[in-house]
Amino acid sequence: MNVLLVGVGLIGGSFSLALKHRTDLTFGGYDNREEAQNEAFDLGIISQRFNLLSEGIKWADLIVVSVPVKAIRGILPEILDQIEPNQTIVDFGSTKAAICASVADHENRKQFIAGHPIAGTEHSGPSAAFEGLFRDKNLILCDTRLTEPGKLKDFEALATDAGFNIIHMDSKEHDRHLAYISHLSHITSFALSSAVLQKEKDGEVILDLAGSGFASTVRLAKSSPGMWSSIFMENKEMVLRSIEAYKKELEKLEALIIENQDEALEKYLEDGRKIRRILP
Repeated sequence: MNVLLVGVGLIGGSFSLALKHRTDLTFGGYDNREEAQNEAFDLGIISQRFNLLSEGIKWADLIVVSVPVKAIRGILPEILDQIEPNQTIVDFGSTKAAICASVADHENRKQFIAGHPIAGTEHSGPSAAFEGLFRDKNLILCDTRLTEPGKLKDFEALATDAGFNIIHMDSKEHDRHLAYISHLSHITSFALSSAVLQKEKDGEVILDLAGSGFASTVRLAKSSPGMWSSIFMENKEMVLRSIEAYKKELEKLEALIIENQDEALEKYLEDGRKIRRILP
């Protein structure tokens, strides 16, 4: 099987490396950044390079798109226009409703699988990819009732071999849930980083005094700005709802501190600590 990676960075690259044990798979790559494509080739992520997307599409049996979500909406119809009945395309974008809506009426919609790997790091590019990124991680597949069952089954088997656990979900529900459990955490990390950098201009002081709590909280602010600004805007409605909910909680916390309500403050913190029952 020929697998074309459209985008050869952390996610696409890790998908290839996770399946390197499969001698029946050949990975090729297309990326609008020539340096990234060459790096992926040098690292063994891909063995075929395509300068034109159309060339890669003709070559591929499976096309895996892992570029910023705004770009996915632009490129996905173009790929669907060109594929033959035997081909399958899957996207690995972090939002799903707008992407699914963009191809809802396409004649080749049944050949498309909308996916979101719940995995990643704060690093990006081919050099950030590694074989174990997806091991025991969830892969959310959305609106699968619209995909040809045989193609879905084949891809799920491949994804499972790469280490994923498969979860099925409606695309709109996906975006609502992810706004709170993923997108908001990145927003708060970027906001905290900006707040600290505004007040603490001396980077050496931050480095010397920052504890593990600060480091772990702002780790996500090292992520790709281009990728995350695209995610925030694509899931704008749900992201704004999550920000509003978070602001209300901050205001509650602020009021308890202002009013010196020690016992109520401790209870508020204890209630928040209940998350430990869900996340060990």
